[in-house]
Amino acid sequence: MVWPEKITRLASRVESGVISTNKIMAYAAGAALTSMMLLTVADVCGRYLFSKPIKGTYELVGFLLVGAGSLGLGYCQVKKAHIRVDFLLHRFPEKVRPVLTALANFLGFVAFSLLCWRCSLYAQYYMTATGNHTDTLGIPLTPFVIVLAVGTGMLALVLLFDLVKSIAKVKFK
Repeated sequence: MVWPEKITRLASRVESGVISTNKIMAYAAGAALTSMMLLTVADVCGRYLFSKPIKGTYELVGFLLVGAGSLGLGYCQVKKAHIRVDFLLHRFPEKVRPVLTALANFLGFVAFSLLCWRCSLYAQYYMTATGNHTDTLGIPLTPFVIVLAVGTGMLALVLLFDLVKSIAKVKFK
């Protein structure tokens, strides 16, 4: 087998693994969103029907929002379900569009890689800092910052694969 073929096969396997992982993470994001909904309904019912709100609902919903928001990002990019503004792209010539798509994928990859890196540093800081728990329930913040770092990191990986594919579509003439 020729060396470039080995690299291509390895990249294909890694990409399918990233896609599978993102799909599992999207299910976790859906579970977090469902939990947010159920917790909010239970809190409202408890507050108005029984005068007994659920303690710490605000904190829990915020933490679940981190999971619901960040864990589904990568799979959303895999499915190309993010909101795109194509009306500007279609004003450019056909040869320029792949270049702009590659540029957008590059900028997204850089931005989300930086976000993942900073969240990782922030999680390390929270592991050593005092006062890194919530006020009401005393839940540590570190796991949720790690979830945010994982979600943005997986999106960055998907954007990297999209960047490589979009560069391959650019015609250099």
